[in-house]
Amino acid sequence: MHESITLNLTGNSTVLSVNYFPSLNVYEDSEIALLSLQTCNSFPNIINPTNNRLRIKSIPPDRIAKIQFFVPVECRDIEDINKYMVEELSQVNKVYGTKLTFSVRIDPVDFRTYIKCNGILNFEHPYSIAPVFGYRKKVCGPFHEEHRSDKAANLNTINSIKVMCNIAHGSFNNQLQSHSIYEFFPSGRRGTKVVQSPVNLIYYRLNKTDINSITVQLVDQNNNPIDNFNETLTVVLHIKRHGSHH
Repeated sequence: MHESITLNLTGNSTVLSVNYFPSLNVYEDSEIALLSLQTCNSFPNIINPTNNRLRIKSIPPDRIAKIQFFVPVECRDIEDINKYMVEELSQVNKVYGTKLTFSVRIDPVDFRTYIKCNGILNFEHPYSIAPVFGYRKKVCGPFHEEHRSDKAANLNTINSIKVMCNIAHGSFNNQLQSHSIYEFFPSGRRGTKVVQSPVNLIYYRLNKTDINSITVQLVDQNNNPIDNFNETLTVVLHIKRHGSHH
């Protein structure tokens, strides 16, 4: 029977699982806390599979009337999206003989975007990139002069990152019970080191005393899985008896 255990989980995913044989036996009053978390900040903060599609219709219709672009999740800001669109349209125009143009920039003061496009933008379809640009889901354009967005761009779809542990309980997400044991937000720029080492540890009761496996997962504020593009994630957990200082 273990009074105190430190567990280290490492892998190139935001879901870390480990099996124990023989299983770890702990006391009924044991509890668990996050000691540390380390990774690299490659978390997507703009583009995801629900908002990555941009459709443009040429005027007048060319050989190819409608084009749909799938903006890659690697795009981290409006400048990245603009660069991607310039490169993609260059290829499209070369292959199909079209003359489509598109550019987007952001106002650093109020974060509204300015779009210039000589085609019709279909923003009303599912998975549209419209919310990222601060536009309502509608058909609009062409914009031969820069057109200001309806509202500020949505540049951050992740408000917080939760560390979930399947053997922990005692936390709540709104009215629902949760397996969350820690929550943070990566404030550094893309590519910077993320190190979380709580000063005041918060322990949660375990839902089992015979531990044959543990799964730790990072999710966003809506409990959606988060991708960190194969960056190494290391999570260190501590299990101890309630009231114990060790």
